[in-house]
Amino acid sequence: MTQEELLLTSEIQKFRADHQETIKDWEQQLANGKCGPDLHFCYFALKTFPNLTARLDAAEYRFDFAINAHILHAKLQGQFLEDGHVGALAREYANDELLKIYGALDEKRPMGRAAILRTLQ
Repeated sequence: MTQEELLLTSEIQKFRADHQETIKDWEQQLANGKCGPDLHFCYFALKTFPNLTARLDAAEYRFDFAINAHILHAKLQGQFLEDGHVGALAREYANDELLKIYGALDEKRPMGRAAILRTLQ
Protein backbone atom coordinates (compact mmCIF):
# COMPACT_ATOMS: atom_id res chain seq x y z
CA MET A 1 0.00 0.00 0.00
CA THR A 2 1.24 3.46 -0.80
CA GLN A 3 1.24 6.38 1.60
CA GLU A 4 -1.89 7.70 -0.10
CA GLU A 5 -3.63 4.33 0.25
CA LEU A 6 -2.87 4.50 3.97
CA LEU A 7 -4.50 7.96 3.95
CA LEU A 8 -1.13 9.35 4.98
CA THR A 9 -1.13 12.49 2.87
CA SER A 10 1.15 15.42 3.63
CA GLU A 11 -1.78 17.27 5.20
CA ILE A 12 -2.53 14.34 7.52
CA GLN A 13 1.17 13.93 8.35
CA LYS A 14 1.30 17.61 9.30
CA PHE A 15 -1.77 17.29 11.53
CA ARG A 16 -0.27 14.22 13.22
CA ALA A 17 3.02 16.05 13.82
CA ASP A 18 1.28 19.18 15.14
CA HIS A 19 -1.18 17.32 17.40
CA GLN A 20 0.74 14.38 18.84
CA GLU A 21 -1.13 14.45 22.17
CA THR A 22 -4.47 14.35 20.37
CA ILE A 23 -3.29 11.36 18.33
CA LYS A 24 -2.19 9.57 21.52
CA ASP A 25 -5.58 10.30 23.06
CA TRP A 26 -7.38 8.87 20.02
CA GLU A 27 -5.17 5.77 20.10
CA GLN A 28 -6.09 5.31 23.75
CA GLN A 29 -9.77 5.79 23.00
CA LEU A 30 -9.63 3.14 20.25
CA ALA A 31 -7.76 0.72 22.50
CA ASN A 32 -10.35 1.18 25.26
CA GLY A 33 -13.34 1.12 22.90
CA LYS A 34 -14.45 4.52 24.20
CA CYS A 35 -14.24 6.95 21.31
CA GLY A 36 -16.42 9.69 19.89
CA PRO A 37 -18.94 8.98 17.14
CA ASP A 38 -16.79 10.04 14.17
CA LEU A 39 -13.70 8.10 15.28
CA HIS A 40 -15.96 5.14 16.09
CA PHE A 41 -17.41 5.33 12.57
CA CYS A 42 -13.97 5.54 10.94
CA TYR A 43 -12.75 2.47 12.83
CA PHE A 44 -15.80 0.22 12.82
CA ALA A 45 -16.79 0.93 9.21
CA LEU A 46 -13.64 -1.00 8.24
CA LYS A 47 -15.42 -4.24 9.19
CA THR A 48 -17.48 -3.89 6.02
CA PHE A 49 -14.32 -4.06 3.88
CA PRO A 50 -12.58 -7.41 4.53
CA ASN A 51 -9.72 -7.04 2.04
CA LEU A 52 -8.74 -3.62 3.31
CA THR A 53 -9.05 -4.77 6.93
CA ALA A 54 -6.90 -7.83 6.29
CA ARG A 55 -4.17 -5.73 4.70
CA LEU A 56 -4.26 -3.23 7.56
CA ASP A 57 -4.19 -6.00 10.15
CA ALA A 58 -1.26 -7.69 8.39
CA ALA A 59 0.64 -4.43 8.66
CA GLU A 60 -0.61 -3.82 12.23
CA TYR A 61 -1.89 -0.47 10.97
CA ARG A 62 -5.67 -0.53 11.58
CA PHE A 63 -5.66 2.00 14.47
CA ASP A 64 -3.35 4.37 12.57
CA PHE A 65 -5.46 4.06 9.43
CA ALA A 66 -8.65 4.80 11.38
CA ILE A 67 -7.02 7.86 12.92
CA ASN A 68 -5.90 9.05 9.48
CA ALA A 69 -9.46 8.46 8.26
CA HIS A 70 -10.79 10.43 11.24
CA ILE A 71 -8.62 13.41 10.31
CA LEU A 72 -9.75 13.14 6.68
CA HIS A 73 -13.38 12.76 7.80
CA ALA A 74 -13.14 16.02 9.76
CA LYS A 75 -11.71 17.79 6.71
CA LEU A 76 -14.50 16.41 4.54
CA GLN A 77 -17.12 17.58 7.03
CA GLY A 78 -15.52 21.01 7.05
CA GLN A 79 -15.69 21.19 3.27
CA PHE A 80 -19.37 20.23 3.26
CA LEU A 81 -20.09 22.80 5.96
CA GLU A 82 -18.30 25.46 3.90
CA ASP A 83 -20.50 24.45 0.96
CA GLY A 84 -23.52 25.37 3.09
CA HIS A 85 -24.71 21.99 4.36
CA VAL A 86 -25.97 21.77 7.94
CA GLY A 87 -24.01 19.75 10.53
CA ALA A 88 -25.87 16.44 10.36
CA LEU A 89 -25.98 16.47 6.56
CA ALA A 90 -22.30 17.42 6.33
CA ARG A 91 -21.49 14.45 8.58
CA GLU A 92 -23.56 12.08 6.43
CA TYR A 93 -21.88 13.30 3.26
CA ALA A 94 -18.47 12.87 4.89
CA ASN A 95 -19.48 9.35 5.96
CA ASP A 96 -20.51 8.51 2.40
CA GLU A 97 -17.28 9.87 0.94
CA LEU A 98 -15.17 7.95 3.43
CA LEU A 99 -17.05 4.72 2.66
CA LYS A 100 -16.35 5.28 -1.04
CA ILE A 101 -12.64 5.64 -0.25
CA TYR A 102 -12.71 2.47 1.86
CA GLY A 103 -14.52 0.65 -0.95
CA ALA A 104 -11.97 1.71 -3.55
CA LEU A 105 -9.11 0.58 -1.32
CA ASP A 106 -10.90 -2.69 -0.53
CA GLU A 107 -11.08 -3.52 -4.23
CA LYS A 108 -7.33 -3.21 -4.73
CA ARG A 109 -5.48 -6.47 -5.15
CA PRO A 110 -4.06 -7.60 -1.80
CA MET A 111 -0.29 -7.79 -1.42
CA GLY A 112 1.79 -10.08 0.75
CA ARG A 113 2.72 -9.07 4.29
CA ALA A 114 6.34 -8.38 3.32
CA ALA A 115 5.25 -6.01 0.54
CA ILE A 116 2.91 -4.15 2.89
CA LEU A 117 5.56 -3.79 5.56
CA ARG A 118 8.08 -2.49 2.99
CA THR A 119 5.74 0.37 2.09
CA LEU A 120 5.46 1.38 5.74
CA GLN A 121 9.21 1.81 6.21
